[in-house]
Amino acid sequence: MKKIKVLLIGQGFMGGIAHPRAILEANLRLRPLGLEYVMDCVAGRNQEKLAVTQKTYGYARVSTDWRREIGAADLVVVATPNREHAPMALAALQAGKAVVCEKPLGSSLDVAREMAAAAARAGTPTMVTFCYQGAPGVLEARRLVRDGLVMGKSGYFEGTSQFLQDWGRGGRTDFRFSPEQGVGGIVEDLGAHQVDLLQFILGKRIVEVSAQTRHYEGDGEELSMVRGSDPRARGRAVDAFEAVAYFDNGCAVTLRANRTSTGHKAFFETSIHGNRGGVRWELEDQGFLKFYSHTRPDGRKVASHERGWTSIHLSDPGADGHANTDTVPGLANGYLQYFRWQYVHLGLHLLGQPDPGYSVPTFADACQVAAVTDAIYRSGREDGKLTRVREA
Repeated sequence: MKKIKVLLIGQGFMGGIAHPRAILEANLRLRPLGLEYVMDCVAGRNQEKLAVTQKTYGYARVSTDWRREIGAADLVVVATPNREHAPMALAALQAGKAVVCEKPLGSSLDVAREMAAAAARAGTPTMVTFCYQGAPGVLEARRLVRDGLVMGKSGYFEGTSQFLQDWGRGGRTDFRFSPEQGVGGIVEDLGAHQVDLLQFILGKRIVEVSAQTRHYEGDGEELSMVRGSDPRARGRAVDAFEAVAYFDNGCAVTLRANRTSTGHKAFFETSIHGNRGGVRWELEDQGFLKFYSHTRPDGRKVASHERGWTSIHLSDPGADGHANTDTVPGLANGYLQYFRWQYVHLGLHLLGQPDPGYSVPTFADACQVAAVTDAIYRSGREDGKLTRVREA
């Protein structure tokens, strides 16, 4: 049995729930293949929380000094606020460790480039948890696109991506509102997921954007807006944005994200429409994928009276069923299993048995996403100017 000793840094929702649960669930898949993640150490600032976390997940020990623990680890998981990603990941890479990092990779494109370059020099495995790649609905949408059921011969498509929440109406104390974590703000937080997911499903890269960004002042009844191009917005983290993203084949998708859409907790909807069909997946209804078939891959059109949106229930674990489902038909997996999917595939890579159908997103991949979110921010600063995505 190949034992991978894990050092997990961070104790928020990601470090305290999402990542450790995913690692333990991944072991159920990986042990029969000869690999096991060992919960060796969890590091954080709060000693009392560390003690609870240790008991919950069975860590061998805890630490308030993550630097001292890197040497003993095989895999370092960085699940801390954005500005702490770089020093932790760089130290782990310098020590020759495999590294998992939460998104966004860094607090700016320059920092992300530094991290990606360090990963290339180290040559050790890296992964950035763009977790929605593991959603059964996303994996099925990607399959439908790859199998020619959405786009026609020309490859034309259009679509929308919305990520809407409402918790931002309750105050500005959360670290995500701080420019110290990156002036991109919501663009680097929710927007990074949107960019990654669109590129993952379509297999194409965004090369230009035109965006408007906004910064909110006040809360609740007193909430007001400052546009990103306003001088008063300089140095402040973005709270909302709308963008048109142009892909390398000339097609476009619109993106929108904010944290003040009253009534939406985690409304993340991705829609892609091509000449042959359409797909639509939404996080708050994650058990279903909507699929519309207009023309089959052989060119035959579906009869008008047979056309309509089909709701595919993403719960069939059979050989011809849905990826990342493992219960019985009718019982769907959820958000935490998205992370499990990625840790399973990282484990397969560490075993030397990678899945030919899926590769985890690396530091280089996350740096390219950072280049797109950087372009969205820059375009918003210039009142929607069409902005080229820089080299990652």
